[in-house]
Amino acid sequence: MKKLLVVILLLSGVAHSECYMRSSTRITRSQIWEQPTDFQRLVVPDTRGQKCVLRYRVNIRLDWQTVEGVGYGRTEAEACSQAMDLSKGYLLVEATPKTVRADSQMVCSDLPEIRVHPVRIGDVIWQSEVDVHPMPEERPYFWYKRTQCRLFAERDHKEQNLMIYQGVICKMDSDRNGKWRVVDKY
Repeated sequence: MKKLLVVILLLSGVAHSECYMRSSTRITRSQIWEQPTDFQRLVVPDTRGQKCVLRYRVNIRLDWQTVEGVGYGRTEAEACSQAMDLSKGYLLVEATPKTVRADSQMVCSDLPEIRVHPVRIGDVIWQSEVDVHPMPEERPYFWYKRTQCRLFAERDHKEQNLMIYQGVICKMDSDRNGKWRVVDKY
């Protein structure tokens, strides 16, 4: 009995994925305002060869949303290429456009969740962990000393007052995964 308990405890500590229920909503390309960014992928063997789960972020109506695509192929590149197709992406939040198909799924994944949150100068983040700037003329990317940068906005609620901070993030050349560094916040 003690051996069985030890084996169960060891197995439960080895493989642990976060599982959650989600409602996914299929959207049309015309509702996406920005190009997708902050790609994460998980490739696993499948009976058909390889299965690629690609998660990325898009900005819809000034709000970052997580989108997930799943592709199958004989090779990893073929599967991820299929998953990259935005038309097969599923928005992982509730939406109310007129051309919507929705379903519920149980999702288990080891990929970290990307969410908008308060940041500090020096933090290394995904681009979609900060909101886009609310003023359209401040949204475009710009180059500073051969580094791609963009402005962002951060909303904070203090004592029933809305505080809006602005800042600058710049892409890190050394990080091929697409991480950005917070270089200023005011």
